[in-house]
Amino acid sequence: MRVSLLSLLAAVVLVAPAAAQPPTAQRAAPALDPPEIRALWVDAFHAGIRSAREADELVAVARLANINTLFVQVRRRGDALYTMGIEPPLDDPAYDPAFDALAYIVDVGHGAGIQVHAWVNAMPAWRDELAPKDVRHLFNLHGPSAPGDENWFTASPAGSHKFPVGYFLDPGHPGAAAYLADIYVNIVRHYAVDGIHFDYVRYPETDERLARGAGVGYNRVNLERFRRATGRNDTPEPGDESWMAWRRQQVTQLVRRVAIESKRINPRIKISAALIPWGQPPTTEKNFVDVAPMQRIFQDWHQWLRDGLLDLGVPMNYARETDDRVRGWFDGWIRWEKRHTHGRQLAVGLGAYRNTPEHTLAQIARVRQREGGSRVDGVSFFSYAVPRLPAEVTGGVEPPSAGDPTAKAPDRIAFLAEGAGAMPGAFARPAPVPAMPWIERPEHGWIAGVVTAATPADADGVIVKVKRAGFGLFRRARSTQSDGNGYYGLTNVKPGRYRVWVDDRGKKSIAIEASVVAGTVARVDLSRR
Repeated sequence: MRVSLLSLLAAVVLVAPAAAQPPTAQRAAPALDPPEIRALWVDAFHAGIRSAREADELVAVARLANINTLFVQVRRRGDALYTMGIEPPLDDPAYDPAFDALAYIVDVGHGAGIQVHAWVNAMPAWRDELAPKDVRHLFNLHGPSAPGDENWFTASPAGSHKFPVGYFLDPGHPGAAAYLADIYVNIVRHYAVDGIHFDYVRYPETDERLARGAGVGYNRVNLERFRRATGRNDTPEPGDESWMAWRRQQVTQLVRRVAIESKRINPRIKISAALIPWGQPPTTEKNFVDVAPMQRIFQDWHQWLRDGLLDLGVPMNYARETDDRVRGWFDGWIRWEKRHTHGRQLAVGLGAYRNTPEHTLAQIARVRQREGGSRVDGVSFFSYAVPRLPAEVTGGVEPPSAGDPTAKAPDRIAFLAEGAGAMPGAFARPAPVPAMPWIERPEHGWIAGVVTAATPADADGVIVKVKRAGFGLFRRARSTQSDGNGYYGLTNVKPGRYRVWVDDRGKKSIAIEASVVAGTVARVDLSRR
């Protein structure tokens, strides 16, 4: 008879302090599995970290299930489960606004040897029909009713701001982009988290399925910036190639700023993101541009891995195992993911709410298989809450624990360690988190800064060039482009001396010298005359 994790948890609590223990010198080290990411998403819509009791149980459950990484949601939609920030607290009867949930879970998680990443929803701002009660909320200050440029929310071509997933900020609005960057960087500055975890760092999905593109991004300020950058005066169609590239660029520039500025504060911070792998998978590197992440929500996460903006990618491969077509897509995506990590780490996100425990264990086994010489670094499990499984998965008969929202959390994830049916547990023993060599032994650094000009528009889209000093005319310069706030950044810069300047359409520009040290950010602010 299997012993549930809930029973084990109770046993841990009831162990007598006076029980005989072998001398430390004679105690054998616990057997470990090879390094592997074993992550758990802990959302803020259910029990997780809203109180000390919830957080204590979470950590105990994670230890018993041999989980080594927690993605804890501390921002849902313009709110906060931490106190050292600028947004209003989570409006939830289970949450005391004076309780710093993030600080508490970091302390207890680290005390148990578990890494804690702050999971922050980027673009979602609100979903309900009634506005938030707190006047400080983003929706009330910069929502659809805000005048003129103070409206930071994305829109459809017809001007609607409400999408199937609610109201979203538009990353192409400089005010929204700067605000979001501050949210992430502020967490790195004030909390000893192991990482920050992007979610919803993208445009919203729509009900309309077009052959190419999507009807999002039509915030007035974003459109004006696009027209100024391209010299056009029209309103582009959703599938316009230049318009699609522009919207991808706005999302990427936000990720770039957050990643580099976070590294400037803490070079050891891990930047990760929950990523979209919807529908038909790509088959080559080239045709990634044609799949859903690039076409529907403008999330170029393949480029983020290639540029080193992410330390860890977590594609949300939430596939129902009983659907043959979707199962095939799942297998195709994870094959592609294994071959395209670009030297970074990748953990496959699994949607346990769509599968029985046996099917989830089967998916973990396929994720662990090598694809030629390629593999991924682990899995992430959605979620700690595990909503009720649909009837088509269970055959109309609910299992006694997994998938039951009334069951205790230990029972819902027990199968990860204990197994289910004839399937052995996937996490039978603890495993360390894999090291990241580029963080532990860095060989590159970053160059970043802000371009200032007479007007904000003049600092937008400026080409910044960087060239290794002392290598003559034959060394090619690298270039990047400033965002709507004048921010620019370059990754994967080899240590050494560099010259940095604004490439202003042939005008003479003063170059500033910078020294790049591996693992650090060289700050170079520039002025456009």
